[in-house]
Amino acid sequence: MKNIYIISMIVLAGVFVAMSFCRPDLLANNEFIRGFVTHDALSIMAVIMTIAIASIATIHIWFNELEAKHQATVFGKARREINHDAFILIWLFMGELLLLVIRFYFDSTTAISLFNGAALIIFLSSVITLIDVMNVVRALTPAE
Repeated sequence: MKNIYIISMIVLAGVFVAMSFCRPDLLANNEFIRGFVTHDALSIMAVIMTIAIASIATIHIWFNELEAKHQATVFGKARREINHDAFILIWLFMGELLLLVIRFYFDSTTAISLFNGAALIIFLSSVITLIDVMNVVRALTPAE
């Protein structure tokens, strides 16, 4: 399932780059994108990061309970993967912040379009990472 997300993000990045060079006004002068790729995107990403990290902490608690119940340490790889998702979210947030700060130093429509496209890719990557974490939560939640 992760491969489809990676392929989709690569294709979307290619589309954004092509748009930035062929029709930069589509990403640079779009009112919604200009308004969204500001502190709004950072605020939403902060909420996503908060939800994901709280969920990751809960997952670790569930892993501890399951390992104690079965008296075996079997979730080492799963713990590393879920921690990896937390660090990805932190780096995505920092990357988004850096992009938003650097973007204001450029006046070129093409450059602004590239920065807006990159910011949207980073935002979507954080949503996909949250989906990945929520899938783990769903897998660990007992069926009613």
